[in-house]
Amino acid sequence: MTDYAELSPEDLLERIGTSLRKEIGPAVTEAYPKTQAFLAAVVLQKLSGQLRNRDRDRAANRKDLEALFTELDRALENTSTPTPLADALAEARSLGDRAALSGIVEALYATRDELGETSFQKYLGRVRATLRARLDRELAYSA
Repeated sequence: MTDYAELSPEDLLERIGTSLRKEIGPAVTEAYPKTQAFLAAVVLQKLSGQLRNRDRDRAANRKDLEALFTELDRALENTSTPTPLADALAEARSLGDRAALSGIVEALYATRDELGETSFQKYLGRVRATLRARLDRELAYSA
């Protein structure tokens, strides 16, 4: 028998989820409680995966943001960057999280005419790629 106090939080969640899925869920006869047991198993195993990979995912998210900022800086360095976009980039860089990217998206839309459609689409596509990479990492636990 394992001493559960020695398990990491992610391992404990995984074991509880596995017990719900393989032992408790199948033993329950009524439909609603059975469904709830299986749903709880899915949620616990998802949380376990998120905890297990949180450091790796945080590092990847930071790396993606830095790559985005570097690429946008390079693309905008020889142009007259609209002030709202320059301000949004500076704020996003100082905040350093994905929530700050909404300010960049807002600034891109606000300066769309000034940037021109080609540049607007290119920059917006790059921001979307960064957001999509993070979403893909988050959704990996749902599969």
